[in-house]
Amino acid sequence: FNAEVWGDGANWTLGHWLTGRFASGSVDATLAQVLADYDFSDYQINGVAGTLPGYVIDRVMSVRDALQPLELAFFFDTLESDGQIVFRPRGQEPPVADLIEDDMVETRPGDAVLTITRGQETELPASTKITYVDEARDYQSAVAEARRLTGASGRVAQAELAMVLEGGQARQIADSWLLETWVARERAAFEVPPSLLALEPGDALDVTRMGQTKRVRITEIAEHGGRRIEARRLDPAVYAAAPAPTRDPKPPVTPASGTALGAFLDLPLLKGSEPADAGYFAATQTPWPGTIALYSSPETTGYALRGLETVPALMGETLTALPSGVSGVFDLATSLQVEIGGGQLTSLTDLQVFAGGNSAAVQNADGEWEIFQFRTASLISTGIYELSGLLRGQFGSEHAMSAPLAAGAPFVLLDYGLLRLDLEPSEVATPLNFQYGPASRALGDPSYVATSHTYRGVGARPLSPVHLTATRSSGDLTLSWIRRTRSGGDSWVSAEVPLSEASERYEVDVLDGTIVRRTLAITTPVALYTSAQQTTDFGAPQNSITVRIYQVSDTAGRGIALSGLV
Repeated sequence: FNAEVWGDGANWTLGHWLTGRFASGSVDATLAQVLADYDFSDYQINGVAGTLPGYVIDRVMSVRDALQPLELAFFFDTLESDGQIVFRPRGQEPPVADLIEDDMVETRPGDAVLTITRGQETELPASTKITYVDEARDYQSAVAEARRLTGASGRVAQAELAMVLEGGQARQIADSWLLETWVARERAAFEVPPSLLALEPGDALDVTRMGQTKRVRITEIAEHGGRRIEARRLDPAVYAAAPAPTRDPKPPVTPASGTALGAFLDLPLLKGSEPADAGYFAATQTPWPGTIALYSSPETTGYALRGLETVPALMGETLTALPSGVSGVFDLATSLQVEIGGGQLTSLTDLQVFAGGNSAAVQNADGEWEIFQFRTASLISTGIYELSGLLRGQFGSEHAMSAPLAAGAPFVLLDYGLLRLDLEPSEVATPLNFQYGPASRALGDPSYVATSHTYRGVGARPLSPVHLTATRSSGDLTLSWIRRTRSGGDSWVSAEVPLSEASERYEVDVLDGTIVRRTLAITTPVALYTSAQQTTDFGAPQNSITVRIYQVSDTAGRGIALSGLV
């Protein structure tokens, strides 16, 4: 119950509230059910009291092992009497006999007929702890502890009980267990004649010595002519302890949380081993909530979990414009200032950059992401870096730098904070609705951000060809180029990069301004544009022609174009 909501919540323990308590069973009924489950019927339960909300037998075990946790929690003894198994509560029955030293047998001349020993304080526990299942806290594991405030002992007695208990009930068990341990530190040993054959383990006795009477509980009996009895001190008040105060469960306080900054990235293959249809997601938030959960749905309902981002992405925005550049060489004349919300950027050596380090992506006004690398990161103010030694248009993204990049463009470092989404082919080019926010909170919490995005399967798109050349002979124009590959192109051993497509196909658009006059479909990186075709398209052979060359994929269609005036 929640006392902050229910005005009569204090009545839960002993008052009129019944909801949830109908399910609790008595301990004696629980014992009977356990014995019945083990097909055991020859037993007698005498006055074992208490209620039990739940009990778990979580593995294959003997009936004795199944009963021992109940014995510890509810303080009863299990013994054989008259051919039956008898369950007898401690401290509830009156003593069966009152013995004085004259009733005892002297085993050897000169020996004491009654020996009482007291255990050392350092051997006894200073606290007891029990682990149980708390019904008031959604059946989570909980610990109840009882502690002595004085004493020299530092020992702790612990028990794990596979049972459902109320918090006050568990603390009462811990208190009684600790008190019983300290009371039972006094042990009595004596021998009685065979005439006291009726004495059994678990029986309570009053033993008087030197005018002082102590109540003890028989723990062991040895038969060797006389009856050798071992007993421990017993105090019935231990088992009638007052109920422990109830600590009302408080609803967890949910700290205030803002919303995360997220970005959806359509990127080419970064390593070559990832799925071609993969999309990417990056998110950051301060303070970091631990994990950001990303959900998606083709509709506005029925969201499904798509991934968990456990590491914050290093994200920000550009502060200066980035002009167009060239790819394949270090740009030593251009620098870029970026501001990031957290983390830090570092400088790397040339070899580390060539190995893929310091890769970042910036998004242009058309939504395309250019991937570049930087060699030097100079901190110029809090969270502001100047990046230099740039390698532009990496991983086939040079088309994204066709126009200058304005300040304020999104910036994402491509490191461990990037979450990859393995999309189904049917999800590519399909608008999807997304929600993302702290994984510790329920979907729909105000801290979640709702948005939509359409992934375009950029990783499956062929890269643009390179090194366009043209030769003319008798008015015919012969074009040639070198293809590139999306995957496996970094080998220094292969004579030619892998095709990475089902077949090799190209399409060459012949342009007249913005009008496509002809499209040549070929299967080799060489195209012939005859003078007759030029006359048909333009009225006469041309001295210069603008062309766009595409490699064609069976699944993704046209790739990125190579444009040129030849």
